[in-house]
Amino acid sequence: MLKPNWSFLKKIAVIVGVSLLFEGLQFIFAIGASDITDFMGNTLGGIMGVGVYIVFCKLFSTKANKILNVLASIGTICIVALLLLLI
Repeated sequence: MLKPNWSFLKKIAVIVGVSLLFEGLQFIFAIGASDITDFMGNTLGGIMGVGVYIVFCKLFSTKANKILNVLASIGTICIVALLLLLI
């Protein structure tokens, strides 16, 4: 969303790098468990997110960011409400 002029592979490279950085930091600082399946899951989730964004841009052209922001806001409100109910 922040770099629409980047190629798909460049966006994926950033996602892979950030996932690898997080897993590496977990291993170095012994926080949680560092695992290859976490890395693969994070990377696959990022690829799916970029894919969904590309589909939304093709379907809704200029309003894609606004629609995704509204959906993300609704999801955040639902999660916060659920957490408040659990407390």
